[in-house]
Amino acid sequence: MVYREFGNTGIKMSTLGFGAMRLPMMDLNGKRVIDEDKAIPMIHRAFELGVNYIDTAPGYCDGLSEITVGKAVNSWKNGRIYVSTKNPIEDNSGDHWRARLENSLKKINRDSIDFYHMWGINLATYQNSILAPNGPLEAALRAKEEGLIQHMSFSFHDAPDNMIPIIDSGYFESVLMQYNLLDRSNERNIDYAHSKGLGVVIMGPVGGGRLGA
Repeated sequence: MVYREFGNTGIKMSTLGFGAMRLPMMDLNGKRVIDEDKAIPMIHRAFELGVNYIDTAPGYCDGLSEITVGKAVNSWKNGRIYVSTKNPIEDNSGDHWRARLENSLKKINRDSIDFYHMWGINLATYQNSILAPNGPLEAALRAKEEGLIQHMSFSFHDAPDNMIPIIDSGYFESVLMQYNLLDRSNERNIDYAHSKGLGVVIMGPVGGGRLGA
C-alpha cells in the first residue's frame, strides 16, 4: 500500500480507502440487515492489505453501516484505522446537529470520530444553515474542543466554484469530493484544497460502477 501525507493533519493515509455505503445485505426475519459474517471479514481483509481509512454515514445500508463499521474497526488490533462518518445538515440547529453526532458515536461505539463531515453540502447550505447562530458550525467547534471530533471535514455537491469559499473558511481539515475519468469538474479544486492544507478524499472514483464494468 502507498501512503501519503493527508493535508496538514500529520496523518499518513492509505491511497485507497474503504467505502461502506454498500455492504453485503441479507433478509432476516423479514428485515434487511447487514450480513456481518461477510462484511466484517471483507473490511478486515482491506485492513490487512494496508487500507487505514474507512468511510460510513448514518443512512448507509438502511442505517446499519455505522454499527458494522464500528464492530469491524473496534475488533481490529493490528494497526490504527481512521474512521470517517457524516452529519446531514437537516436544519440550522446546533442542538439537532449535536444529537446526530452523539447517535453516530453510540452506533460506532467510539469516544471520538476521526473525520466528521458536514454531509453533502452546497454553498447555500453552508451560508444559511451551517453558519447560523447556535448552528452546526458552532456545535462542531464545541464538539472538537471536547475531543468528540478529531478533524472537521465536509463533503460537497455543488458547482465547483462554490467550493472555494468553504475551503478558504479555514474551518475544515479535509474535503470529500467527486472525481473520476467521466467527471473531472473538480480537478482544479483538488489542487486548490491541497494548496490550502486540506486532505482530499475522492467519492465516485469509478463513476458509480460505470468505469468498473
